Amino acid sequence: MTAPAPATMASIRDAARDATPIVVGYLTLGSAAGILLAAQGLAWWWAPVWSVAIYSGTMQLLLVPLAGAGVPLGAIAASTLFVSGRHVFYGLSFPLERVRGRALARLYAVHAITDEVYALLSSKDRHAMTGRYVLTVEVISHSAWVAGATAGALTGRWLADAVGERISLLGFVLTALFVVLAIENWRAHPDAAALGVGLMAGAVGLALGGSAALLSALGTLALGLVGLYAVRQRRAPGAEGVGGRGLDHGGADRARPQTADQCAAGPGATCRDGGE
Repeated sequence: MTAPAPATMASIRDAARDATPIVVGYLTLGSAAGILLAAQGLAWWWAPVWSVAIYSGTMQLLLVPLAGAGVPLGAIAASTLFVSGRHVFYGLSFPLERVRGRALARLYAVHAITDEVYALLSSKDRHAMTGRYVLTVEVISHSAWVAGATAGALTGRWLADAVGERISLLGFVLTALFVVLAIENWRAHPDAAALGVGLMAGAVGLALGGSAALLSALGTLALGLVGLYAVRQRRAPGAEGVGGRGLDHGGADRARPQTADQCAAGPGATCRDGGE
């Protein structure tokens, strides 16, 4: 009996429902980014400009003190490469093939890939998603980030004096959002080995600490996942016939008892009394 085909995710309602956790997190974290921008004395309109052009929560939060301190563009570019370079690897499994039609839509789909959007889409059945669903999730998430950052920048001048340094505590919203997405992804694709690699990467980052925490954790995670993939690829061919698991169609045919006519067909056939 074949499993029923997954329901197609095509409507705007489906995308809005699934993107709700991202919207909540982006409105809050985007507001924090806007408040930090205003606290550095930058004009409020930098918030929507950066949110549209850069659209990277981690980099925008880092860019605020860098720009406020007058750091050279070369140093900012290098920081952007180290912090956001991981997005290049998202394209290896991002369901871009679901977005058909105009090149502008595909370019925006690539631009609007964030950690949270990628985590959400990777937890879904890529064959059940339509291009409209993918783009709608990205547009809703992006709009929430722009709105949150702009609102935070507009109110930052008044809140900066009252809140002070405690504004940095709002960064925990991103962690909470990742926890929720990780739980949803685990429910859809439970993988104990991948979870172990993630925990190990987090432990390495915490052990090193400081400015090297994020880069060391991401590097460990990337190496661990590549190693896990290599090990599984190496074990896949040898898994045939082990405990009756991992058999492909050919392996299943070889292990199945043969009839009397098949026994007589040649050597190596598995036979039982009476050919049954």
